[in-house]
Amino acid sequence: MKTSNKTLVPALQVHGCGEAPQITVDVIPLPSCGSLEVMVAPRAAALHFADVLMMRGEYQVRPTLPFIPGMEAAGLVIKVGDKVTHVREGDRVLAMTPYGAMAGAVVVPEAHVAKIPDSMAFSVAATFGIAYFTAYAALRFRAHLRAGEIVLVTGARGGVGRAAAQLAKAMGARVVAVSRDVESVRRELCECVDDVVEADSETVVEEVRRVTGGRGADVVVDVVGGRLLGRLVRATAWEGRLVIVGFAAGTPEALKPGHLLVKNISVAGLQSTDYWTRHPASLQAALVDLLALVDIGALSVPEPREFPLDEVDTAVHALEEASDRNVVILIERGQGGE
Repeated sequence: MKTSNKTLVPALQVHGCGEAPQITVDVIPLPSCGSLEVMVAPRAAALHFADVLMMRGEYQVRPTLPFIPGMEAAGLVIKVGDKVTHVREGDRVLAMTPYGAMAGAVVVPEAHVAKIPDSMAFSVAATFGIAYFTAYAALRFRAHLRAGEIVLVTGARGGVGRAAAQLAKAMGARVVAVSRDVESVRRELCECVDDVVEADSETVVEEVRRVTGGRGADVVVDVVGGRLLGRLVRATAWEGRLVIVGFAAGTPEALKPGHLLVKNISVAGLQSTDYWTRHPASLQAALVDLLALVDIGALSVPEPREFPLDEVDTAVHALEEASDRNVVILIERGQGGE
């Protein structure tokens, strides 16, 4: 019996990992969909540094070969399980998954899917979920941010840092960004950042104290690490909360317990993807809250660069060369089930 074209979808598949991974665009069968799952036909899938590391075999998640990369996408729902209630066929959604998004169809648990506003382009929505949920988890779940507090954010031109700055402002906080590129942050994030401080480990403590009137930051969201992290502890207010999200600048210096003790500072780590499986209801509720903020214009997601599915090498190069590490999008073509 001849297979119908509607049961086949395009997919970017990694057949061999390494510095130059073996990648092809193939046609694969439509995946199956369980009773609590949703099948989405992506129109766009985000390319992250984590995807690049996974393709090279350097990421903590190492799928069995061949595998389809891509941790988030946006598109149309083409099938729902019989126990799924919050989305239906034809809905415009974003979807989050450990891998598998760079294909004409991807199946994810229902909690990993959320309806997007009609005004939100698929390419923009595809970059939204991971960065903004990570920022939400840092500020809500780990720091318990309160309106009127001062939030310090590192890496504010990157995906998570930018999201944290915007979300903190939307939650009623005063936002201080620490950056190597002070003028660019002032220009690009003027609507959500109140002060910008040079990311200089020798001066950052004094500068943060200066712009906060000697108080320091109530909440620090750090995605940078390196030498800066230890200095930021000294720039934290009494009973401040430091949330460690990542180490973009390398392994951080050891924190000094005495600095934590004398100001009653709390330190929390964040692995946001753990919430996907451990607390999926929290993920779903957070996505609903975040997308409502998008709908009213409180969050503004930058337009990504777009590349076709068969130009992944060019997309990876563009991602690695971008000085501000903006997310690069792979646009899907020939969706299955349509």
